[in-house]
Amino acid sequence: MINYKSFRLNDNAKLRVRSDKIVATRSSKSGSCIDIYVEGLGVPLHVPLVDIAPTKIIDYIWERKNIEEGEED
Repeated sequence: MINYKSFRLNDNAKLRVRSDKIVATRSSKSGSCIDIYVEGLGVPLHVPLVDIAPTKIIDYIWERKNIEEGEED
């Protein structure tokens, strides 16, 4: 079974990334987005953060913590 991480980009768009393809993450200084580096892509994926702290989403990506239900969708 393939595991994915899901991120809501806005009301109409959701980004799904294969968990095993994520190689690095980085949060912005402003805290308004994170970059997800994915194997096989030359540029990072930019994920805007509106109602969730960058540390929570990075913990979710690296499976250090589960974030509250509904926040990752």
